[in-house]
Amino acid sequence: MKDNSEGVHFDVEVLDGDESVTRYDRVTLLFAVWFVVQMASMSLGFAQQENVGILRVADVRHPRQVSPSAQVAFVIDAEYAIRFNASIKSSLFAGTVGNPGAELWHSGPTIVRGGGDELWTFNLTAPPEEGSWPLAVFVYYQDGGVWKFYNDTYHGHGYAEITIKIAKLANLEIDLGVPNVPVTVNGATRETSKQGAVTLQLPVGQVYSIGVPSQLQPEGSARLVFLGWEDGGNNSLRALLLDGDSKIVGSYKTQYLLRVNSAVSAYSYSAWYDSGSNVTLHADSSVPASWPLGLLGLRYNFVGWSGDVGSTVNQINVTIGKPVVIDADFVLDYTTLVFPTIVGIGIVGGVALSILRRRSESKRAVVEEEVSHEEAVAKVCANCGEPVEEGWTHCVHCGDALGSPEPVKS
Repeated sequence: MKDNSEGVHFDVEVLDGDESVTRYDRVTLLFAVWFVVQMASMSLGFAQQENVGILRVADVRHPRQVSPSAQVAFVIDAEYAIRFNASIKSSLFAGTVGNPGAELWHSGPTIVRGGGDELWTFNLTAPPEEGSWPLAVFVYYQDGGVWKFYNDTYHGHGYAEITIKIAKLANLEIDLGVPNVPVTVNGATRETSKQGAVTLQLPVGQVYSIGVPSQLQPEGSARLVFLGWEDGGNNSLRALLLDGDSKIVGSYKTQYLLRVNSAVSAYSYSAWYDSGSNVTLHADSSVPASWPLGLLGLRYNFVGWSGDVGSTVNQINVTIGKPVVIDADFVLDYTTLVFPTIVGIGIVGGVALSILRRRSESKRAVVEEEVSHEEAVAKVCANCGEPVEEGWTHCVHCGDALGSPEPVKS
C-alpha cells in the first residue's frame, strides 16, 4: 500500500498473516538494540577499571620519644581517590611491614568516595622498658569481601613504618654561636661554651621555657643584638615541647656605636649601627650660633671632620666596622662684629677723651686761681712779718718802707 500524500511515504510488508511493520519501526528497533549493546560495552569497561584509584598512608603523626609506659597519641592520615563508594580501614601493628607482630589497634570500616583524606586519632600505652618501639601502619580497602592494601607507588603505598624512642631523658642543645651567653631554661641559667652552645638532659614530653638576652654589651661601644631562632620567631623568650633529642639555633648580630662630637649641638649625637653599615654624615657650611651669640648675628663656619675620619668636605661616607668617634669641627665667625665694634670703640673713646679734656681744663683753672690767690696773700713785711698788699710802699703795721732794696719775703 502506498500513500502518495505529499511528504509521507510508507512501505508495508506482510508478516505472519495480517501483522505489518514499517521500515521506520525497524530503524527504531535497530537503534534500540545498538544502544543496549553500547551500554553493555561501557558497563563492561567500567567493571574492568579499579574503583579505588588511590589509597595510601599520607602521614603518621606521633612523638619521636616518650617515657616508658607513657600514653602516646597517634594520628593516621590516609589519602584516597575512589570512583564509587568503598569501605576503608586502618590498623597498627608492632614490628615492621615485612614482619608485623601483634595488632595494637584497628579502626572500624568507613565508607568514602571521591577524593580526600581520612584521619584516625587514638592513644596507646608505650612499652615499660627503654629502647626502640618499631610500628607498622596499614590502610585497607574492601574488594569482594576481602581487605587489601596497595604495595606500589602509583596507587599507594598503603603502609608506613615508624619508630618511637622509649627513654625518660632527651638531649636539648641550644646553639647561639657566641660564648659565655647566659641561657635560662625553666628558671635555671647556664652559660654557653667556647663553641657557643649549651647541652642539657631533660625529662621528655614536657614544655620548657627558654630565654636568652635580647642584647649583650661585652664592650662599651660594641654590642650583640638577638636576631631570632632558625626555626622561626625573633622573640628571645620561647617555649619548646621536648619530644625527643632536639637542637635549636639562635643568632646574634654585631652593632657598633657611632659618636659625633661638635661645638654645634645639632651635629652632636650617637647611634648604634649594624656591622658593615654605610652611614652618610653631612654638615652645612655655615650655621647660626646659639643664644646669646646668635642675637649678635654670629655664625659657625664648618672647617672639616676629624677623629677616626679626616676630611674637609661637607659630606662623608663612613663604613661601620668598629666603634667610631668623629668630630664635626666648626669655628665662630666674628666678621659681623668687626665694623660695629670699631665704631663703638671710636664713639666711646671720643666721649671719654672729651670728658677727660674737660676735667683737665677745669682742674687747671682751679689750680691757677688758687696759685694767684696764694701769691696774693703770701706777701709779708720783711720787718714785722705781717702780710702786706700789692701797691703798698710802707707796712701799715710797723711803718717800715716796703720799697727797700730788700725784696719782700714771700
